[in-house]
Amino acid sequence: MGREDHSSAPKRAGVTYRSVIIGLILIPLNAAWLALVDEIWYTGEPTTLSLYPNVIFILAAVAVGNGVVRRFLPRRALSGPELLVVYVMLSVATSVGGHDMLEVLVPVLTHLHYYGSTQGQYQEVIQLVPHWLVVTDETALQSAYVGQESIFDPVNYLPWLRPLGWWLAFTLALVAVMIGLTLLFRKQWTEHEKLAYPIIQAPMTMAMEPESLMRSRGFWSGFVIAGGICFYNGLSVLYPLLPRIPIVQVVNLQTLFTERPWSDMGEAWISFYPSIIGLCFLMPLDLAFSFWFFFLFWKLQLVMASSYGIHGMPGFPFTQEQAIGGYYVIAFTALWISRRQLLTIFGLAVGYGVDRATPWERREARIAVALLAGGGLFLYAFCIRAGMTPYVVLLFFTFYYLMSLGMTRMRAELGPPSHDIYPVGAHRQVVNFLGATNMLRRNPTDLVMFGFLGFFNRVARNHPMPHIMEAFRISERQGMEHGRMLGAIVIAAAAGGVATLGALVWAFTKYGIAAQASSLPGLFGVETWSQVDIWLTTPPRPTAAPMYATLIGMASALGLAVLRMNLAWWPFHPVGYALSASLTSARIWFCVFIAWAIKAGVLKYGGARAYPATQRFFMGLLLGDFIVGSFWYTYGIIFETNVYHFWPY
Repeated sequence: MGREDHSSAPKRAGVTYRSVIIGLILIPLNAAWLALVDEIWYTGEPTTLSLYPNVIFILAAVAVGNGVVRRFLPRRALSGPELLVVYVMLSVATSVGGHDMLEVLVPVLTHLHYYGSTQGQYQEVIQLVPHWLVVTDETALQSAYVGQESIFDPVNYLPWLRPLGWWLAFTLALVAVMIGLTLLFRKQWTEHEKLAYPIIQAPMTMAMEPESLMRSRGFWSGFVIAGGICFYNGLSVLYPLLPRIPIVQVVNLQTLFTERPWSDMGEAWISFYPSIIGLCFLMPLDLAFSFWFFFLFWKLQLVMASSYGIHGMPGFPFTQEQAIGGYYVIAFTALWISRRQLLTIFGLAVGYGVDRATPWERREARIAVALLAGGGLFLYAFCIRAGMTPYVVLLFFTFYYLMSLGMTRMRAELGPPSHDIYPVGAHRQVVNFLGATNMLRRNPTDLVMFGFLGFFNRVARNHPMPHIMEAFRISERQGMEHGRMLGAIVIAAAAGGVATLGALVWAFTKYGIAAQASSLPGLFGVETWSQVDIWLTTPPRPTAAPMYATLIGMASALGLAVLRMNLAWWPFHPVGYALSASLTSARIWFCVFIAWAIKAGVLKYGGARAYPATQRFFMGLLLGDFIVGSFWYTYGIIFETNVYHFWPY
């Protein structure tokens, strides 16, 4: 007979009917809020952060309301684990529909035929596009771009149903594979290695220790400082005569150097984002050091390249490509470390060793394999039906899910405030590897489909897989049933996809894509299809340099990993190497440095006694900036005006 599930300790009832229902009620409201904030009024980019301000804002509101209920009707109040389920559902739903997922897709589906019919553009591309994947109806396109129409008019929503239905199924299959991968590594990362997962510390404290947090002077000190600065700077936007407190992108170090080679160092902003400093304080000390150290290392590469007179080579020294090599090494390292666990899971899936496993572990193995197989087959069939070449499809998704695994492992260990892979997503790596000219000659539809497939891997700041893994870490920490948590994740992903697509079509039909001052939705379409048009009409000359850079990055990260595992004193981590080359790092590196310096000083001179109070102060910085900043975002929606961006990406 099999062992009892996990342990004899009773499980906490976190995933209850009411927690799931509350999550389902809040998901459409959250989707509409994001559509207006991100796409219409562009009052912020909350989903480009690892910890979503919109979700923290909603969690804080629910927690305050729950505190009132607990005071008068204590039996009706939500428990801490139930609040965390609401947080998980909103995070997963936001990941599926955020700034670098479905918010990019919807404008991409309309751009080709709207501008192709009105301005005669993209004719070579349109001839190769599968028509079942795009909106071609002129009335619906006109309504989406001009606005001032009702979404309830059938002529405005019916043409959307078929393409959005296909893309919703594609997105859910994409997430299904992510969930399957997460289940493969869940036990190794959360129970055996017990990785840090810094991102979940703030929501767990809000849900599980609200009274302790509210009684902390350190927390309120940080909250008042960050919230006060954010509130005042918000007033300075509404009343320009008020001088703004300079904390955001104060100075770019590059502008201080007017001559080469130092002027070629690239962006390096000095900023004092309170929320980013607060998040960075939660990062492990050695990983925070590796982050800012390797950021300066990348800048030194650019300076050295310029000093040797090779500053004119496009892309050189290919820092992003080197960083992608680091992502791959992190993924391969995770596979190697987890090899026994992976063999155990696949053995359980075929019936081997079931007597040594708990009932949940047996179900988990079968579910993981089913999600990987089912989701993977759907993705493959979808792309083949769209006209892609089989080996291109396999190569693309291999690159994509290796990067996904590396990014998820990175988040579990380091917990960076933000991360991105721009402009080296999996589709661009395949083009660099195979050559645009060769792909054009063999099957140009592959290049056209990469225009569509770029929506979820062009930047990947709100990648769903890290949030799914963090959800299972929350489940493990709070002693919840993993099967119930899995159900909540699946429900949230499906509801988030449907709600986001509905909210975007409603917002575009009401306000118009082309009518927005930010033009952000239009920029998604221009960026995507202009690149595809270049691939088809004037493909770049083949070059092996990006591929060599990726191999160099793999070798460098592998060397760091080996030294890290064999030398206890070795301070440099491959995670910091891979992450610090991103575009986001130029905005947050100084915040990481500040948090690292303060944390190192506290641990060295204050010891374990001083750390908890200091941590609450920095959590106050984080929550004060997020909550007051989200208040300004909401103000901008209600009054349809530009407001203060506490995180201007």
